[in-house]
Amino acid sequence: MRFPSVKTVHAQICAIFLLAGCGGSKFVAGTAEAGSAGQAAAGGDADRAGAGGDGTGGRGGATTGGVGAGGAAGASAGNGGSAGKPATTCDCAAGSYCQMGTTTCRSCTDFSALEFATPEKLATLNQTGNQRFPRPASAASDLFYRSGSDGAPALWYAAAPISGVGHQLFSALDAGLDSGPLFAPKFSPGNGNFYFDRADQTTLLRQIWSATWAGGKLSAPLRVPELNGGNDDFSVAIAEVARRVYWMSSRNKTGSPQLIWAKFGAGATTPAVLDLKVKVGASNQCAALLNVDATPWVNVDGTLLLFRSLSTDDKCNVNDGMATDLFAAPLSPAGTPLAPAVPLSSLNNTGGNSSETDPALSQDACTIYFGSDNGHPGDFDLYSAVRN
Repeated sequence: MRFPSVKTVHAQICAIFLLAGCGGSKFVAGTAEAGSAGQAAAGGDADRAGAGGDGTGGRGGATTGGVGAGGAAGASAGNGGSAGKPATTCDCAAGSYCQMGTTTCRSCTDFSALEFATPEKLATLNQTGNQRFPRPASAASDLFYRSGSDGAPALWYAAAPISGVGHQLFSALDAGLDSGPLFAPKFSPGNGNFYFDRADQTTLLRQIWSATWAGGKLSAPLRVPELNGGNDDFSVAIAEVARRVYWMSSRNKTGSPQLIWAKFGAGATTPAVLDLKVKVGASNQCAALLNVDATPWVNVDGTLLLFRSLSTDDKCNVNDGMATDLFAAPLSPAGTPLAPAVPLSSLNNTGGNSSETDPALSQDACTIYFGSDNGHPGDFDLYSAVRN
């Protein structure tokens, strides 16, 4: 898919979020080793040490610094750096980043400019089969993720600082066909703080389950009746503060799963289909083509929805070999899109049938995680990128 220029996309994002001052760069997937893209240090510090992109200083580390792409492990807290740009541009506090080409520090919770430094592959998490659905497990850089082929997926956890594949969350005897991990400690419609979907190995019906994550272990999981409608329900995303949940479901029996949402608690609503459109070209918009799974993610306040959709041209025709791109949509206080979603052009590796999928922001919103097959269908790896 051919996107508008980066400058045009920045203007579109700013217009949608009603804020100004954007910058960014085009994405070419990197291949850095462990600690890339500003891995957070041990101890659960939300700051980042090391850089994304060029190995220069990050936003500051904890007591055991991380490793930037091409950089060395820090022995002490890192200086406030520049999120992948020369360290002389600006010195930003934790939870903020230096906007590319300026000396301006911006809060990572300001979503008017969703540009990122060059993504780096999380190479230490590589296993046989696909790696998908990277989801932050805390304020540090530890991750839940899915590994394995689509026919035999399993859930894994890798502690920070990530130095290996981590450990599988369920034993082979207890596991089903598991996917879509999500840690949601602030609000839960079910009985736990950890969510995932599991397909029955006989019927292949997918349902959403929850468990309690504590001390590096999961309790026995239970189905979440509030989120399961008797058909396939999966890929859950939770806006914890806003008490809204977004997930994929085939309960409407339209032939393909749809992205639905509902509010829980005070003012609860019944699940409804979310009407999603994406911006293409300079001013056109198309219905989002979710291709079975939008892999949604939403921030805790419920103001930003990230998802994937099929790549389309300016006339809404599918192109790029059925590849998927990443998009961001601003959400209203009522939970619905304020405007058509815009492509995350600095992450979408357009052309060559490359699919990007499963986006999620870190708890401080300064780092994004996602999966990409980089033009090799069925061979997904995990990537991260810092705000730029």
